[in-house]
Amino acid sequence: MKCRVLLLSLVIALTSIAATASDFGVHGGYFWGDLKNWIVGVDAQWPIGPVAIAPNVDYTRKDGVNFYAGSVNLDLRFDSGAGGPAYWLGAGPTYGYVEFQGDHATEWGYNVDAGAAWKAGGVKPYIDARYYKIKEFKAGGIALGLRF
Repeated sequence: MKCRVLLLSLVIALTSIAATASDFGVHGGYFWGDLKNWIVGVDAQWPIGPVAIAPNVDYTRKDGVNFYAGSVNLDLRFDSGAGGPAYWLGAGPTYGYVEFQGDHATEWGYNVDAGAAWKAGGVKPYIDARYYKIKEFKAGGIALGLRF
């Protein structure tokens, strides 16, 4: 129960401070490896010079199992300038939470991500490739999203 409260607190904090974020986004995608399922999530980026702090929460449900992954990455950002796409490459710690029939398991791991975002009016469509490693669990995938 503590882990669920911690993860819910992370989501609430991420949502409540999104107004101060340079970019706040929602995404959906597909992960291969041990997961082999569709995911949805929320994320943000707070730039600090050429790097950004980038929290992310992903969720999926498969065969009665709920899987949550919360991470905070340090992303190195590259701006192509002149209205072109912005790129990033980052990594950070990840907290995995799995729930099945009232029981749960938690574990720390890491993730690595890379992506690109474009400006399109008031929104920024983006693509993000991510790899999770949490204990023996390994999954990589691609998500498409919109940042506001």
